[in-house]
Amino acid sequence: MSAIEIQKLTKKFNNFLAVSDISFDVSENRVMGFLGPNGAGKTTTIRMMVGLSKPTSGKISIAGEEVVFGNSSTNRLFGYLPEQPSFYNWMTGEEYLNFVANSFGLNTDSKKSTINKLLKLVNLNDARAKRVGTYSNGMKQRLGIAQALINEPKVLIMDEPVSALDPIGRREVLTIIENLKKTMTIFLSTHILSDVDRICDDIAIINKGKIITVSSLTELKKKYSTQILEVEFNDDPKEILLDLQKQKWVTKTEKNNNRLKIWLQNEDAIASNLPLKFFVDAGVGILSYGISLPEVEDLFIDLIEEKK
Repeated sequence: MSAIEIQKLTKKFNNFLAVSDISFDVSENRVMGFLGPNGAGKTTTIRMMVGLSKPTSGKISIAGEEVVFGNSSTNRLFGYLPEQPSFYNWMTGEEYLNFVANSFGLNTDSKKSTINKLLKLVNLNDARAKRVGTYSNGMKQRLGIAQALINEPKVLIMDEPVSALDPIGRREVLTIIENLKKTMTIFLSTHILSDVDRICDDIAIINKGKIITVSSLTELKKKYSTQILEVEFNDDPKEILLDLQKQKWVTKTEKNNNRLKIWLQNEDAIASNLPLKFFVDAGVGILSYGISLPEVEDLFIDLIEEKK
């Protein structure tokens, strides 16, 4: 059974079509990354998924139950972390989780053990008695994850969970997500594409309210498995760039100071040493030379440009 099912979902704001007839499923115990440029419709979709916004048309089901705007019965099935979670800063971390637990009607015994377990999970046990107003952004985000898990949900929905964090805070949150993915379905929107490679099994890409692709990350990489040649030169390679781009074995190039990324037409170019012969004939000095496969960022940009 799919953990999340979205069928022909549409959302209009007056004459503006924010989400246009999108459909996709998320399998159980998978992590799906929901990707798209700013304004693509990610947050609008998520707000409909958690019942905070009424769809213009279409259907959303979580763990087999339909989400109905204004009806909170499906809230027990999922946890939700918004992009900018709000807290009562005068509460301590433990008091805030106790408040959320009471909202879900947890009994006293299970409430205490659940809060203790979650504070340890998100590494806030030592800060449980501190007021939330004194927490760093990373600590608040981890507290937000804890509150999203208080009802032991089958599905965890997260909107840009690391967008406002520094590198340390981001790493802490990603580590928590990696631990959680073993036991539940996770759906998260993000624009930090390097994180997708680390934690996601599947991706759905949305742009201008329409789904571009839904795929496992592995299959998508196989489909777009064009090799990329990465070369670092002694000097700026701008003098050879125009001639390089005319070569039949070159799809496109990307220059960053003394470095070049070269998308190759196929593997034959490397087997025949065509790039190396070109650089030798051009008389340029090479510091490093290696092959890589496309990263999520490369795939994302290619797909967005392709659909344009």
